[in-house]
Amino acid sequence: MSDASVVRDNQRYWEALAPARTGAPVESLRSGADVFTDHERAAIGDVRGRRVLQLACSVGDEALTFAQLGAEVTAVDIAPSHLATGRAKAEALGLVVDFQEQNMMALSEDLTGFDLIFISWGGLCWTPDVNAWAHLAAQRLNPGGSLIISEHHPLWEVLTVAGEDRLSISADYFVPDRAGYADPLKAPEITRTLGVPDLPHKSFVWSIGNVISAVLTAGLTIQSFQEFPEADMYPNLGTNADRIPATYLLTATR
Repeated sequence: MSDASVVRDNQRYWEALAPARTGAPVESLRSGADVFTDHERAAIGDVRGRRVLQLACSVGDEALTFAQLGAEVTAVDIAPSHLATGRAKAEALGLVVDFQEQNMMALSEDLTGFDLIFISWGGLCWTPDVNAWAHLAAQRLNPGGSLIISEHHPLWEVLTVAGEDRLSISADYFVPDRAGYADPLKAPEITRTLGVPDLPHKSFVWSIGNVISAVLTAGLTIQSFQEFPEADMYPNLGTNADRIPATYLLTATR
């Protein structure tokens, strides 16, 4: 199956889920609710007057927060309903965000000259070719610009809590292709309410080696790589959940 076919299938899948995904309430965003972690905030820095591109923006909560922080923001996603939700929020908040329906593997030529490109949890796993993705992102950065990847850790993607203080392996860390979700906690969170749509879709588990190699091969310089525990992502694992990674944060510059 071609990358384009994968993206088309995934677009239909996300459109089926999107109407039920509204993100943070407008009032919460208006009152300054922080959608970034402290570590993300530190990596992002001061974005006032900077051009920011968010990839796989979903309903746009991070994009809207970038705009609140003074950035000039473009946000792309493949699901029109996600983008409609983001636009409605922007209008309610009096913010300007350029929400565009685009495939992050084939961005239009005019989307270039960015100071920061950002992708957050649950975004990179929908990329069918992480090397091509990193190369494209690097091309769209200004010299000195930054790429920030804040993502689920691939170890979390392949480990399943099998009982109190017990883990099992539910996927292959070294094989990116993933057929369905052996562990339902690895599926998009909304599916725990709605169920998984009976539509073809495909996600991927990119190992840390895959991601770092892709970023380096794209000509970027890695500034930092951090791994973090998230106890809620390993339910019933108790205090041991703080001893293994659940997310990571990578910052690279052109």
